[in-house]
Amino acid sequence: MEHVSLSAELGEICYAIEGAHWIADSVAMGAVPDPDRKQSAPVIISAILLLVENRLHQLGRVLRGEENPAHLLTPHNSTSGKYADREDVVLRAWGWSGASRRSPSQQEESEQARPAAGTEPSRPLEESPPVQPGTQGEEPPSTGEQG
Repeated sequence: MEHVSLSAELGEICYAIEGAHWIADSVAMGAVPDPDRKQSAPVIISAILLLVENRLHQLGRVLRGEENPAHLLTPHNSTSGKYADREDVVLRAWGWSGASRRSPSQQEESEQARPAAGTEPSRPLEESPPVQPGTQGEEPPSTGEQG
């Protein structure tokens, strides 16, 4: 199975940024004689940077465990486990279902919001009086009202 090489992915992102930089420098130095190409340079640079930004956001989601690393897999970053550089970080796909996992912070929130099995209160919380110091386990005093 193929995996994603993080260093190859970051290298490709770096090449894209260098390309945008090269285009900007060429236009600034007057090295682009064709006026049409000179005029389209800002749009090209903007498109490159938008692709880089989106790829970095996607990479961040993968590193946080919110997205399957298989979604990053392309020919430029593909590596098999046995050929992976030992100094590289290799991202392994979860499977090909395409489903997103919840991030660790989302998992913690949902685990905290849900009571543990068997600990659900027998009556709604608003009906329970607050516990007074020194009276745990005792019945609350009667208010004279009949329910």
